[in-house]
Amino acid sequence: MVENNNNYKVNINYRTSFDKDFIEKLYGYRNQMKSDLAALISINSVRDPHTIYKGAPFGRGIRKCFDKVMEFAIREGFKVKDFDGYAMHIEYGDGKDTLGILGHLDTVDAKHIEGWSTNPFEMVEKDGFWYGRGVNDDKGPVIGCFYILKVLKELNYKPNKKIRLILGGAEETTWECMEYYAKHNKMPDMGFSPDCDFPIVNCEKGIIKCQYERELEVQLDGINNIVQIKSELNIDAVCSNIKIYVNSKDIEGLTDCLKGASNITKKDKLIEIEYQGKFALSRNPHKGENAIFKFVDDFINVKGLNLAGKGIIDVLNRYFNNDIYGNKLGLFHEDVETGKTTSNLAYVQFLNKRLLIGFDFRYPVGIDKKYVLGRLSCIAGEIGMSFNVLKDLDLLYVPGESQLIDKLSRSYEKVTNERALLFTKGAASYARTMKNCVGFGPSFEDDKPNSHKVNECINLKNFYKALEIYYEAIKGLTK
Repeated sequence: MVENNNNYKVNINYRTSFDKDFIEKLYGYRNQMKSDLAALISINSVRDPHTIYKGAPFGRGIRKCFDKVMEFAIREGFKVKDFDGYAMHIEYGDGKDTLGILGHLDTVDAKHIEGWSTNPFEMVEKDGFWYGRGVNDDKGPVIGCFYILKVLKELNYKPNKKIRLILGGAEETTWECMEYYAKHNKMPDMGFSPDCDFPIVNCEKGIIKCQYERELEVQLDGINNIVQIKSELNIDAVCSNIKIYVNSKDIEGLTDCLKGASNITKKDKLIEIEYQGKFALSRNPHKGENAIFKFVDDFINVKGLNLAGKGIIDVLNRYFNNDIYGNKLGLFHEDVETGKTTSNLAYVQFLNKRLLIGFDFRYPVGIDKKYVLGRLSCIAGEIGMSFNVLKDLDLLYVPGESQLIDKLSRSYEKVTNERALLFTKGAASYARTMKNCVGFGPSFEDDKPNSHKVNECINLKNFYKALEIYYEAIKGLTK
Protein backbone atom coordinates (compact mmCIF):
# COMPACT_ATOMS: atom_id res chain seq x y z
CA MET A 1 0.00 0.00 0.00
CA VAL A 2 1.21 3.50 -0.87
CA GLU A 3 -0.07 6.67 0.73
CA ASN A 4 0.48 9.90 -1.17
CA ASN A 5 0.95 13.30 0.38
CA ASN A 6 -2.79 14.00 0.39
CA ASN A 7 -3.70 10.76 2.20
CA TYR A 8 -5.24 9.01 -0.81
CA LYS A 9 -4.52 5.35 -0.19
CA VAL A 10 -3.50 3.30 -3.19
CA ASN A 11 -3.94 -0.46 -3.31
CA ILE A 12 -1.92 -2.37 -5.88
CA ASN A 13 -0.30 -5.80 -5.95
CA TYR A 14 3.28 -5.16 -6.97
CA ARG A 15 4.64 -7.77 -9.34
CA THR A 16 7.99 -6.05 -9.80
CA SER A 17 10.08 -3.38 -8.18
CA PHE A 18 9.43 -1.34 -11.35
CA ASP A 19 5.71 -1.25 -10.48
CA LYS A 20 6.53 0.03 -7.01
CA ASP A 21 8.93 2.66 -8.34
CA PHE A 22 6.38 3.78 -10.92
CA ILE A 23 3.48 4.20 -8.49
CA GLU A 24 5.57 6.01 -5.89
CA LYS A 25 7.03 8.35 -8.52
CA LEU A 26 3.63 9.05 -10.10
CA TYR A 27 2.11 9.99 -6.76
CA GLY A 28 5.11 12.12 -5.99
CA TYR A 29 4.08 14.29 -8.94
CA ARG A 30 0.55 14.82 -7.67
CA ASN A 31 0.93 18.54 -6.99
CA GLN A 32 2.62 19.22 -10.34
CA MET A 33 -0.08 17.20 -12.11
CA LYS A 34 -2.74 19.24 -10.34
CA SER A 35 -1.00 22.48 -11.30
CA ASP A 36 -0.73 21.52 -14.97
CA LEU A 37 -4.37 20.46 -15.10
CA ALA A 38 -5.45 23.68 -13.40
CA ALA A 39 -3.62 25.61 -16.13
CA LEU A 40 -5.66 23.79 -18.79
CA ILE A 41 -8.95 24.24 -16.93
CA SER A 42 -8.32 28.00 -16.78
CA ILE A 43 -8.44 28.12 -20.59
CA ASN A 44 -11.93 28.34 -22.05
CA SER A 45 -11.42 25.91 -24.94
CA VAL A 46 -14.87 26.02 -26.52
CA ARG A 47 -14.86 26.20 -30.29
CA ASP A 48 -15.12 29.84 -31.34
CA PRO A 49 -15.52 30.67 -35.06
CA HIS A 50 -15.01 34.36 -34.29
CA THR A 51 -11.36 33.88 -33.26
CA ILE A 52 -10.16 31.53 -36.02
CA TYR A 53 -6.78 32.26 -37.56
CA LYS A 54 -4.04 30.29 -39.33
CA GLY A 55 -2.99 27.47 -37.04
CA ALA A 56 -6.14 27.91 -34.95
CA PRO A 57 -8.97 26.42 -37.05
CA PHE A 58 -11.21 26.08 -33.99
CA GLY A 59 -10.47 29.44 -32.38
CA ARG A 60 -8.10 31.06 -29.92
CA GLY A 61 -9.06 29.10 -26.80
CA ILE A 62 -8.39 25.66 -28.27
CA ARG A 63 -5.15 26.96 -29.78
CA LYS A 64 -4.05 28.16 -26.33
CA CYS A 65 -4.77 24.70 -24.93
CA PHE A 66 -2.63 23.08 -27.62
CA ASP A 67 0.19 25.51 -26.89
CA LYS A 68 0.02 24.81 -23.16
CA VAL A 69 0.19 21.03 -23.62
CA MET A 70 3.04 21.43 -26.09
CA GLU A 71 4.82 23.52 -23.46
CA PHE A 72 4.41 20.67 -20.96
CA ALA A 73 5.68 18.11 -23.48
CA ILE A 74 8.75 20.15 -24.43
CA ARG A 75 9.48 20.74 -20.74
CA GLU A 76 9.62 16.95 -20.21
CA GLY A 77 11.72 16.27 -23.29
CA PHE A 78 9.12 14.48 -25.41
CA LYS A 79 8.83 14.45 -29.17
CA VAL A 80 5.81 16.60 -29.93
CA LYS A 81 4.17 17.65 -33.19
CA ASP A 82 1.36 20.05 -33.99
CA PHE A 83 -0.82 19.45 -37.02
CA ASP A 84 -1.86 22.99 -37.91
CA GLY A 85 -4.02 23.38 -34.81
CA TYR A 86 -6.33 20.52 -35.76
CA ALA A 87 -4.56 17.94 -33.64
CA MET A 88 -1.24 17.17 -32.00
CA HIS A 89 0.64 14.21 -30.63
CA ILE A 90 3.22 13.49 -27.97
CA GLU A 91 5.41 10.50 -28.73
CA TYR A 92 7.50 8.18 -26.59
CA GLY A 93 9.45 5.08 -27.59
CA ASP A 94 10.27 3.37 -30.86
CA GLY A 95 9.00 0.44 -32.83
CA LYS A 96 7.23 -0.57 -36.01
CA ASP A 97 3.80 -0.56 -34.40
CA THR A 98 2.06 2.24 -32.53
CA LEU A 99 -0.17 2.32 -29.47
CA GLY A 100 -2.53 5.29 -29.57
CA ILE A 101 -4.07 7.03 -26.57
CA LEU A 102 -6.73 9.34 -27.98
CA GLY A 103 -8.07 12.36 -26.13
CA HIS A 104 -9.25 15.91 -26.76
CA LEU A 105 -8.62 19.41 -25.47
CA ASP A 106 -11.83 21.15 -26.54
CA THR A 107 -14.80 21.28 -24.19
CA VAL A 108 -18.49 22.06 -24.31
CA ASP A 109 -19.41 25.50 -23.07
CA ALA A 110 -20.16 26.40 -19.47
CA LYS A 111 -23.74 27.51 -20.09
CA HIS A 112 -25.82 28.42 -17.11
CA ILE A 113 -22.73 29.48 -15.14
CA GLU A 114 -25.01 30.65 -12.37
CA GLY A 115 -25.74 26.97 -11.70
CA TRP A 116 -22.10 26.21 -10.92
CA SER A 117 -21.03 26.09 -7.28
CA THR A 118 -17.50 27.04 -8.38
CA ASN A 119 -15.95 29.04 -11.21
CA PRO A 120 -15.93 26.55 -14.13
CA PHE A 121 -12.60 27.95 -15.34
CA GLU A 122 -10.82 27.66 -12.00
CA MET A 123 -10.04 24.15 -10.86
CA VAL A 124 -11.20 23.67 -7.28
CA GLU A 125 -10.47 20.72 -4.98
CA LYS A 126 -13.27 20.04 -2.55
CA ASP A 127 -14.38 16.99 -0.55
CA GLY A 128 -12.27 14.57 -2.55
CA PHE A 129 -13.22 15.96 -5.98
CA TRP A 130 -11.72 18.29 -8.55
CA TYR A 131 -14.25 20.65 -10.17
CA GLY A 132 -14.00 22.57 -13.43
CA ARG A 133 -15.07 22.49 -17.07
CA GLY A 134 -13.12 19.71 -18.77
CA VAL A 135 -11.76 18.15 -15.58
CA ASN A 136 -13.36 14.83 -16.56
CA ASP A 137 -14.08 15.40 -20.25
CA ASP A 138 -11.29 15.23 -21.26
CA LYS A 139 -8.47 17.36 -19.84
CA GLY A 140 -8.06 15.42 -16.59
CA PRO A 141 -7.56 12.03 -18.26
CA VAL A 142 -5.25 13.64 -20.85
CA ILE A 143 -2.98 15.10 -18.17
CA GLY A 144 -3.11 11.82 -16.23
CA CYS A 145 -1.95 9.83 -19.28
CA PHE A 146 0.71 12.43 -20.00
CA TYR A 147 2.13 11.96 -16.51
CA ILE A 148 2.15 8.19 -16.96
CA LEU A 149 4.34 8.69 -20.03
CA LYS A 150 6.51 11.16 -18.10
CA VAL A 151 7.21 8.64 -15.33
CA LEU A 152 7.78 5.78 -17.78
CA LYS A 153 10.34 7.95 -19.57
CA GLU A 154 12.07 8.89 -16.32
CA LEU A 155 12.29 5.20 -15.37
CA ASN A 156 13.76 4.47 -18.82
CA TYR A 157 10.97 2.06 -19.75
CA LYS A 158 11.55 0.58 -23.22
CA PRO A 159 8.21 -0.10 -24.94
CA ASN A 160 8.10 -2.43 -27.95
CA LYS A 161 5.89 0.08 -29.73
CA LYS A 162 5.76 3.82 -30.20
CA ILE A 163 3.29 5.30 -27.73
CA ARG A 164 1.41 8.33 -29.02
CA LEU A 165 -0.84 10.54 -26.94
CA ILE A 166 -3.01 11.98 -29.74
CA LEU A 167 -5.09 15.04 -28.94
CA GLY A 168 -7.77 16.64 -31.08
CA GLY A 169 -9.50 20.00 -30.98
CA ALA A 170 -13.02 19.38 -32.29
CA GLU A 171 -14.30 16.27 -30.52
CA GLU A 172 -17.27 18.14 -29.09
CA THR A 173 -18.26 19.48 -32.50
CA THR A 174 -17.43 18.22 -35.98
CA TRP A 175 -14.46 15.85 -35.62
CA GLU A 176 -12.52 17.17 -38.60
CA CYS A 177 -9.56 17.32 -36.23
CA MET A 178 -9.08 13.56 -36.42
CA GLU A 179 -9.86 13.48 -40.13
CA TYR A 180 -7.01 15.96 -40.59
CA TYR A 181 -4.73 13.95 -38.33
CA ALA A 182 -5.45 10.72 -40.25
CA LYS A 183 -4.57 12.44 -43.54
CA HIS A 184 -1.13 13.29 -42.19
CA ASN A 185 -0.37 10.15 -40.18
CA LYS A 186 -0.80 6.42 -40.29
CA MET A 187 -3.32 5.72 -37.54
CA PRO A 188 -2.09 3.58 -34.63
CA ASP A 189 -2.35 -0.20 -34.78
CA MET A 190 -4.30 -0.35 -31.54
CA GLY A 191 -5.36 2.01 -28.80
CA PHE A 192 -7.86 3.27 -26.29
CA SER A 193 -9.61 6.52 -25.53
CA PRO A 194 -9.71 7.68 -21.86
CA ASP A 195 -12.91 9.56 -22.59
CA CYS A 196 -15.57 7.04 -21.70
CA ASP A 197 -16.33 4.58 -18.90
CA PHE A 198 -14.85 1.51 -17.24
CA PRO A 199 -14.64 -1.39 -17.64
CA ILE A 200 -14.46 -1.52 -21.46
CA VAL A 201 -16.75 0.04 -24.07
CA ASN A 202 -16.18 -2.28 -27.01
CA CYS A 203 -19.20 -0.94 -28.93
CA GLU A 204 -20.21 2.65 -29.56
CA LYS A 205 -23.45 2.88 -31.48
CA GLY A 206 -23.55 4.45 -34.90
CA ILE A 207 -24.83 8.02 -34.78
CA ILE A 208 -26.86 9.95 -37.33
CA LYS A 209 -27.87 13.48 -36.34
CA CYS A 210 -30.24 14.92 -38.84
CA GLN A 211 -32.88 17.48 -39.65
CA TYR A 212 -36.07 17.64 -41.68
CA GLU A 213 -36.86 21.06 -43.14
CA ARG A 214 -39.45 22.77 -45.30
CA GLU A 215 -41.03 26.11 -46.10
CA LEU A 216 -44.51 26.31 -44.60
CA GLU A 217 -47.02 29.11 -45.02
CA VAL A 218 -48.92 30.29 -41.93
CA GLN A 219 -52.61 30.55 -42.65
CA LEU A 220 -55.27 31.58 -40.13
CA ASP A 221 -57.69 29.10 -41.63
CA GLY A 222 -58.72 27.34 -38.44
CA ILE A 223 -60.23 28.02 -35.05
CA ASN A 224 -56.89 27.43 -33.32
CA ASN A 225 -54.00 28.51 -35.52
CA ILE A 226 -50.42 27.52 -34.67
CA VAL A 227 -48.32 30.42 -35.92
CA GLN A 228 -44.96 29.85 -34.18
CA ILE A 229 -43.05 27.09 -32.37
CA LYS A 230 -39.82 27.78 -30.52
CA SER A 231 -37.36 25.35 -28.98
CA GLU A 232 -33.59 25.45 -28.58
CA LEU A 233 -31.79 24.11 -31.65
CA ASN A 234 -29.70 21.66 -29.66
CA ILE A 235 -29.36 18.35 -31.49
CA ASP A 236 -27.39 16.88 -28.57
CA ALA A 237 -30.16 16.83 -25.96
CA VAL A 238 -33.71 15.78 -25.24
CA CYS A 239 -36.00 18.78 -25.76
CA SER A 240 -36.65 20.13 -22.27
CA ASN A 241 -38.58 23.30 -23.22
CA ILE A 242 -40.83 24.27 -26.09
CA LYS A 243 -43.20 27.21 -26.63
CA ILE A 244 -46.14 27.20 -29.00
CA TYR A 245 -47.90 30.38 -30.10
CA VAL A 246 -51.55 30.07 -31.11
CA ASN A 247 -53.99 32.54 -32.62
CA SER A 248 -57.21 31.22 -31.10
CA LYS A 249 -60.89 31.95 -31.66
CA ASP A 250 -61.83 29.53 -28.89
CA ILE A 251 -59.47 30.11 -25.98
CA GLU A 252 -61.58 28.15 -23.51
CA GLY A 253 -61.80 25.13 -25.79
CA LEU A 254 -58.07 25.34 -26.43
CA THR A 255 -57.04 25.57 -22.78
CA ASP A 256 -59.28 22.63 -21.86
CA CYS A 257 -57.01 20.43 -23.98
CA LEU A 258 -53.71 21.66 -22.51
CA LYS A 259 -53.29 19.06 -19.78
CA GLY A 260 -49.49 18.87 -19.99
CA ALA A 261 -48.68 22.58 -20.31
CA SER A 262 -46.52 24.15 -17.62
CA ASN A 263 -47.57 27.71 -18.40
CA ILE A 264 -50.24 29.43 -20.51
CA THR A 265 -49.97 33.16 -21.15
CA LYS A 266 -51.86 35.60 -23.36
CA LYS A 267 -49.44 37.80 -25.31
CA ASP A 268 -51.04 40.41 -27.52
CA LYS A 269 -53.36 38.43 -29.80
CA LEU A 270 -51.54 35.17 -29.23
CA ILE A 271 -51.68 32.45 -26.60
CA GLU A 272 -48.19 31.33 -25.51
CA ILE A 273 -48.20 27.71 -24.33
CA GLU A 274 -45.04 26.42 -22.66
CA TYR A 275 -44.11 22.81 -22.02
CA GLN A 276 -41.31 21.73 -19.72
CA GLY A 277 -39.44 18.44 -19.87
CA LYS A 278 -36.32 17.05 -18.28
CA PHE A 279 -32.84 17.51 -19.76
CA ALA A 280 -30.88 14.46 -20.90
CA LEU A 281 -28.25 13.91 -23.55
CA SER A 282 -29.42 12.62 -26.92
CA ARG A 283 -27.67 9.31 -26.37
CA ASN A 284 -29.87 8.68 -23.32
CA PRO A 285 -33.43 9.70 -24.26
CA HIS A 286 -34.77 7.30 -21.61
CA LYS A 287 -33.18 9.49 -18.92
CA GLY A 288 -35.04 12.62 -20.01
CA GLU A 289 -38.60 13.80 -20.41
CA ASN A 290 -39.38 15.19 -23.83
CA ALA A 291 -41.37 18.44 -23.81
CA ILE A 292 -42.36 17.90 -27.46
CA PHE A 293 -44.22 14.70 -26.53
CA LYS A 294 -46.36 16.67 -24.06
CA PHE A 295 -47.09 19.27 -26.73
CA VAL A 296 -48.16 16.64 -29.27
CA ASP A 297 -50.22 14.69 -26.75
CA ASP A 298 -52.23 17.83 -25.99
CA PHE A 299 -52.60 19.16 -29.52
CA ILE A 300 -53.85 15.85 -30.91
CA ASN A 301 -57.05 16.75 -29.05
CA VAL A 302 -57.25 20.41 -30.07
CA LYS A 303 -60.15 21.02 -32.43
CA GLY A 304 -60.03 23.30 -35.42
CA LEU A 305 -56.28 23.43 -35.99
CA ASN A 306 -55.13 25.33 -39.04
CA LEU A 307 -53.76 23.35 -41.99
CA ALA A 308 -50.12 24.07 -41.06
CA GLY A 309 -50.73 23.06 -37.45
CA LYS A 310 -52.44 19.83 -38.43
CA GLY A 311 -49.52 18.95 -40.70
CA ILE A 312 -46.94 19.55 -37.97
CA ILE A 313 -48.83 17.51 -35.37
CA ASP A 314 -49.44 14.70 -37.84
CA VAL A 315 -45.73 14.36 -38.73
CA LEU A 316 -44.58 14.52 -35.13
CA ASN A 317 -47.18 12.01 -33.95
CA ARG A 318 -46.71 9.60 -36.84
CA TYR A 319 -42.92 9.33 -36.68
CA PHE A 320 -41.71 10.46 -33.27
CA ASN A 321 -44.24 10.92 -30.49
CA ASN A 322 -43.71 8.85 -27.33
CA ASP A 323 -41.12 6.71 -29.07
CA ILE A 324 -37.44 6.65 -28.08
CA TYR A 325 -36.44 3.46 -29.92
CA GLY A 326 -37.24 4.25 -33.56
CA ASN A 327 -40.32 2.06 -33.86
CA LYS A 328 -42.36 4.78 -35.54
CA LEU A 329 -39.54 5.49 -37.98
CA GLY A 330 -39.65 1.80 -38.95
CA LEU A 331 -36.05 1.43 -37.77
CA PHE A 332 -36.23 -0.41 -34.46
CA HIS A 333 -33.55 -3.07 -34.07
CA GLU A 334 -32.15 -4.92 -31.09
CA ASP A 335 -28.89 -6.85 -30.94
CA VAL A 336 -28.39 -9.29 -28.06
CA GLU A 337 -24.88 -8.02 -27.33
CA THR A 338 -24.94 -4.34 -28.31
CA GLY A 339 -28.49 -3.26 -27.49
CA LYS A 340 -31.30 -1.29 -29.10
CA THR A 341 -31.66 1.56 -31.53
CA THR A 342 -32.55 4.93 -29.97
CA SER A 343 -34.37 7.91 -31.43
CA ASN A 344 -34.29 11.33 -29.78
CA LEU A 345 -36.53 14.15 -31.00
CA ALA A 346 -34.29 17.10 -30.13
CA TYR A 347 -36.14 20.17 -31.41
CA VAL A 348 -39.04 21.54 -33.40
CA GLN A 349 -39.00 25.11 -34.64
CA PHE A 350 -41.53 26.94 -36.79
CA LEU A 351 -40.50 30.52 -37.45
CA ASN A 352 -40.60 32.82 -40.47
CA LYS A 353 -42.40 30.24 -42.62
CA ARG A 354 -39.67 27.66 -41.94
CA LEU A 355 -40.27 24.36 -40.15
CA LEU A 356 -37.30 22.45 -38.65
CA ILE A 357 -37.42 19.03 -36.99
CA GLY A 358 -34.11 17.87 -35.53
CA PHE A 359 -33.49 14.36 -34.27
CA ASP A 360 -30.71 11.95 -33.30
CA PHE A 361 -30.76 8.26 -34.26
CA ARG A 362 -28.29 5.70 -32.86
CA TYR A 363 -27.93 2.08 -33.88
CA PRO A 364 -26.16 -1.07 -32.63
CA VAL A 365 -24.57 -3.98 -34.50
CA GLY A 366 -26.86 -5.64 -37.02
CA ILE A 367 -28.50 -2.74 -38.84
CA ASP A 368 -26.96 -1.23 -41.94
CA LYS A 369 -26.27 2.51 -42.01
CA LYS A 370 -27.21 2.79 -45.69
CA TYR A 371 -30.58 1.24 -44.89
CA VAL A 372 -31.14 3.74 -42.06
CA LEU A 373 -30.26 6.71 -44.26
CA GLY A 374 -32.44 5.37 -47.05
CA ARG A 375 -35.41 4.98 -44.74
CA LEU A 376 -35.00 8.48 -43.27
CA SER A 377 -34.73 9.92 -46.76
CA CYS A 378 -37.86 8.01 -47.82
CA ILE A 379 -39.80 9.48 -44.87
CA ALA A 380 -38.68 12.96 -45.93
CA GLY A 381 -40.25 12.33 -49.32
CA GLU A 382 -43.45 11.07 -47.72
CA ILE A 383 -43.88 14.24 -45.65
CA GLY A 384 -42.63 16.69 -48.27
CA MET A 385 -39.53 17.82 -46.36
CA SER A 386 -35.85 17.97 -47.21
CA PHE A 387 -33.48 15.70 -45.30
CA ASN A 388 -30.07 16.88 -44.08
CA VAL A 389 -27.48 14.88 -42.16
CA LEU A 390 -25.84 17.16 -39.59
CA LYS A 391 -23.38 14.60 -38.23
CA ASP A 392 -22.67 10.98 -39.10
CA LEU A 393 -20.37 8.72 -37.07
CA ASP A 394 -19.89 5.08 -37.94
CA LEU A 395 -20.48 2.35 -35.39
CA LEU A 396 -17.48 1.06 -33.41
CA TYR A 397 -17.25 -2.61 -32.49
CA VAL A 398 -14.22 -4.58 -31.31
CA PRO A 399 -14.85 -8.30 -30.64
CA GLY A 400 -14.34 -9.47 -27.08
CA GLU A 401 -11.79 -12.11 -28.09
CA SER A 402 -9.33 -9.56 -29.51
CA GLN A 403 -5.84 -9.14 -28.07
CA LEU A 404 -6.61 -5.51 -27.23
CA ILE A 405 -9.63 -6.47 -25.13
CA ASP A 406 -7.64 -9.23 -23.42
CA LYS A 407 -4.83 -6.85 -22.37
CA LEU A 408 -7.17 -4.12 -21.20
CA SER A 409 -9.25 -6.63 -19.25
CA ARG A 410 -6.16 -7.90 -17.46
CA SER A 411 -5.10 -4.37 -16.52
CA TYR A 412 -8.55 -3.51 -15.15
CA GLU A 413 -8.88 -6.75 -13.22
CA LYS A 414 -5.42 -6.48 -11.68
CA VAL A 415 -6.11 -3.07 -10.15
CA THR A 416 -9.78 -3.50 -9.22
CA ASN A 417 -10.01 -7.24 -8.53
CA GLU A 418 -13.26 -7.14 -10.50
CA ARG A 419 -14.21 -8.74 -13.80
CA ALA A 420 -13.84 -6.45 -16.81
CA LEU A 421 -17.27 -6.52 -18.44
CA LEU A 422 -17.81 -5.33 -21.99
CA PHE A 423 -20.65 -2.98 -22.77
CA THR A 424 -22.18 -0.68 -25.35
CA LYS A 425 -22.73 3.08 -25.19
CA GLY A 426 -24.53 5.55 -27.36
CA ALA A 427 -21.77 8.09 -26.70
CA ALA A 428 -19.00 8.96 -29.13
CA SER A 429 -15.29 8.89 -28.37
CA TYR A 430 -12.27 9.12 -30.64
CA ALA A 431 -12.04 5.33 -30.42
CA ARG A 432 -14.27 5.36 -33.52
CA THR A 433 -11.49 6.86 -35.60
CA MET A 434 -9.51 3.60 -35.51
CA LYS A 435 -10.29 -0.03 -36.33
CA ASN A 436 -8.77 -1.50 -33.16
CA CYS A 437 -9.61 0.94 -30.41
CA VAL A 438 -12.11 1.14 -27.52
CA GLY A 439 -13.38 3.52 -24.87
CA PHE A 440 -11.63 2.82 -21.57
CA GLY A 441 -12.45 4.92 -18.49
CA PRO A 442 -11.94 7.20 -16.67
CA SER A 443 -15.40 7.01 -15.05
CA PHE A 444 -16.48 4.07 -12.90
CA GLU A 445 -20.04 2.81 -12.56
CA ASP A 446 -20.93 4.86 -9.48
CA ASP A 447 -19.25 8.09 -10.65
CA LYS A 448 -21.33 11.13 -11.48
CA PRO A 449 -18.88 13.39 -13.31
CA ASN A 450 -21.53 15.78 -14.73
CA SER A 451 -19.80 15.92 -18.09
CA HIS A 452 -21.48 18.54 -20.33
CA LYS A 453 -23.40 19.77 -17.27
CA VAL A 454 -22.87 22.22 -14.42
CA ASN A 455 -20.38 21.28 -11.69
CA GLU A 456 -18.32 18.92 -13.83
CA CYS A 457 -16.04 16.97 -11.51
CA ILE A 458 -13.81 13.97 -11.08
CA ASN A 459 -13.53 11.75 -8.01
CA LEU A 460 -9.87 11.89 -6.98
CA LYS A 461 -9.73 8.41 -5.50
CA ASN A 462 -11.14 6.97 -8.71
CA PHE A 463 -8.97 9.22 -10.86
CA TYR A 464 -5.82 7.75 -9.34
CA LYS A 465 -7.27 4.26 -9.66
CA ALA A 466 -7.85 4.98 -13.35
CA LEU A 467 -4.22 6.06 -13.74
CA GLU A 468 -3.05 2.77 -12.22
CA ILE A 469 -5.25 0.91 -14.72
CA TYR A 470 -3.87 2.98 -17.61
CA TYR A 471 -0.32 2.28 -16.48
CA GLU A 472 -1.01 -1.45 -16.42
CA ALA A 473 -2.70 -1.23 -19.84
CA ILE A 474 0.13 0.70 -21.48
CA LYS A 475 2.69 -1.67 -20.01
CA GLY A 476 0.70 -4.74 -21.06
CA LEU A 477 0.23 -3.49 -24.62
CA THR A 478 3.85 -2.48 -25.15
CA LYS A 479 5.92 -5.38 -23.84
